[in-house]
Amino acid sequence: MKRRNYWVLFAILLLALINLSPSKQSTLIRNEEGIIPEPVSLPNPKEVQEPGHFRVAVQMNEGEFLRLQQWNYEYMNQFADQVELVNLPSGESYRDLLQQFELGESPDVLLLDNDWIRKFASSGYLLPAERYYSSPLSGEVLSVTLGQNEWNGYLWGVPFDTDPYVFAYNPALIKELGLDHPPQSADDWEKLLSSFKKQSRIPSLLAVDISEPYAALTLLWQFGGNAAGGSPPFEMSEGMQRGIRYLEELRPYLLRYDTEAQSASNVWKRIYDGEVAICLTRASLIRDGQHPRMEAFIPDLGNTGTTMWSYGRSFVVSSKSPNAEAAGAWIEEMTGAGRQREWHEITGHLPVLKSLYFEFERNKIPAWVPASLVGSKPDALPVGSLLPEQMEQFARLTTNFMNSRLTLEQYGKEITQIGRDK
Repeated sequence: MKRRNYWVLFAILLLALINLSPSKQSTLIRNEEGIIPEPVSLPNPKEVQEPGHFRVAVQMNEGEFLRLQQWNYEYMNQFADQVELVNLPSGESYRDLLQQFELGESPDVLLLDNDWIRKFASSGYLLPAERYYSSPLSGEVLSVTLGQNEWNGYLWGVPFDTDPYVFAYNPALIKELGLDHPPQSADDWEKLLSSFKKQSRIPSLLAVDISEPYAALTLLWQFGGNAAGGSPPFEMSEGMQRGIRYLEELRPYLLRYDTEAQSASNVWKRIYDGEVAICLTRASLIRDGQHPRMEAFIPDLGNTGTTMWSYGRSFVVSSKSPNAEAAGAWIEEMTGAGRQREWHEITGHLPVLKSLYFEFERNKIPAWVPASLVGSKPDALPVGSLLPEQMEQFARLTTNFMNSRLTLEQYGKEITQIGRDK
């Protein structure tokens, strides 16, 4: 009997010791009713992160930068990180930034035009996005922007916005020239050009900033020179030959303007007044010219690949940054759905998250944005690491051609040499 009492006493003492000893990872807290709830996990001291201090460089107009600055203040008020946001001068080129990377003086985070991302990535200056960004990108983000960020099997940037080329047009003039809809194919452009030549009332058929190389390339695509299927972008195919011929025929009927100058606002008035039938511009500029006598559209992408170039910007992180994880958290906050919606309302740049397009009215996505933009394949133009240099060559050649300093044959021959001497 005594032995049995000893065992009972021993069991009671053992239970008391267990209750009095807290575990390493959790603690038990009794509430007012005396009920012991589920264990509450305590943070592991080793996992507590030191506040990050990093620098972010962007290149924006004043209005855009002020809004991003406001978001940054909100972020720092919510989190412990200190983020220095810098707006680079408009005259500072990406080549200046490349030199900073070479000298080890680069910012931790940079907002880059997508067509430059492979240039920086192939030089070893960037971290793959998966190293610092935890949210999914593939399947969630427009393929047209992701495709511009891919290189060597990795994504090297987190898309921030997109700004595709758009046609703004006067429906009455298009109808007067014999089409029930704006031109959507090379054949439509041929009919439009032929009809325009026979009339004398409308001064200009097309307004375009020909100094923008991607605007000129977009026109060549629309005229039949689309480099679909990943073929070389400047290959002199039959479609490219036809595109160059159309570009030459259009030359006398073009209204040229500078996107960055005051003359851009003049274009909208000329469309309203019936002096220009159609204008190639960026989506972000369309909102400034809304008028009952003007509509906008992006040709349906169809099955042949993208036929309108889409500008886009993405956040990238320097491979030398000691604060990559903190930078990734900041980028995730700046690119969330709420921020995307607000950025579109303020700037006119379209969001990159597919989910925002599914409720386009609520998110104020323009009705002229085609559904095919969400399901499109990556751009037809291969965004290689040498693309910036190639587009500079193309811009020089196109300017000389449009100013009659190159013949059609010379222009075609020079285009086929782009990239071959690299």
